[in-house]
Amino acid sequence: MADVLRFGVVGLSSDHVWHLLDALRRQDGVEVVAVAEPSPALRERAATEIPGVTGHESAGQLLDCGSLDAVLVCCDNAAKAVVVPAALARGIAVYQDKPLAATVAQASAIAKALAEHGGTLMCAWHTVFDPLYDEVGELVRGGLIGDVRFARGLAGHAGLTGLGVSGDFRAWLTDPERGGGGSFVDQAGYVLTAFADYVGPVRRISGFGGRIDPGLPARIEDNTAAIVEFESGALGSVDTRWGQIGPLPLRYAFHGGKGTVSCFYDRWEIVTEAARLDGWDPMPAPPGLHGFRRAVQPRSGYDDEARYFVEHLRSGEPMKRAVSVESALHVQSMIAAYYASVEQGTAQLVDPAP
Repeated sequence: MADVLRFGVVGLSSDHVWHLLDALRRQDGVEVVAVAEPSPALRERAATEIPGVTGHESAGQLLDCGSLDAVLVCCDNAAKAVVVPAALARGIAVYQDKPLAATVAQASAIAKALAEHGGTLMCAWHTVFDPLYDEVGELVRGGLIGDVRFARGLAGHAGLTGLGVSGDFRAWLTDPERGGGGSFVDQAGYVLTAFADYVGPVRRISGFGGRIDPGLPARIEDNTAAIVEFESGALGSVDTRWGQIGPLPLRYAFHGGKGTVSCFYDRWEIVTEAARLDGWDPMPAPPGLHGFRRAVQPRSGYDDEARYFVEHLRSGEPMKRAVSVESALHVQSMIAAYYASVEQGTAQLVDPAP
């Protein structure tokens, strides 16, 4: 691996991309050398913010410019199914924003390309890099709270207008063909990734969706709820919102036969039969149980995930499953089952996990 890793960027319409770019450029031995974006205004912004960067109108032009080690892919979800296989076919490593694609068929094409060409692909559900995410996963999988019987996950933000989402980003976020849906495809994957990582594959989903913002297209939902059934027999619930007023009171909760794990914005809490948990502070618990708490500084950017990807390129060590194509493809299948359930009014089976 070269001393300096040369990155290209495909797609500048997502508001996330500028923060991801900043995080990449803060990594030692990384140089962002080229961008691909149809919009002249966005290419001009990149030229202003990244000295010496070369601008291209299309992904094909960028991928054929030569000497790229990796590419950050932040184009619309449907376009990823063209861009990512093309990069892998050229031996270029891929760091892509979530989700894998807009549909299962597109996501499967990406997985097929990785299997055919090999190489590196990280699908970054950003919350996988939140403080304590990996440690808590090990505790849950290790049986600290017993077999998980029920999982709960919430995701929401102030909405496209409330967040000041740019017109370029909104244009494809609210296009069912380019984005794949609304709030559920945008947000539920964070929860579903943690569910599959901590508890195991999901077998079936029953979904409900609503549109509160009258300014959204008819096929774009901004308020959702889903019930999931895991292959283990455990149950779970997911709800998402574009238009969350105030902070989320809870992010995740996992309820097992021996205890409960809860994740809040600024802390994790565990109530369990175990009498000791190294590195955790004690907190009150019901009789016969023990409580533990860890305060966390909420993730404020993307530096940890950028560093993880760069270090993986240099070390060649296997990626954790939560950012793998296998996990992302299973999440895409869960998202597809949700939309099918909303449309047909019945619970839908999820394609088996890879």
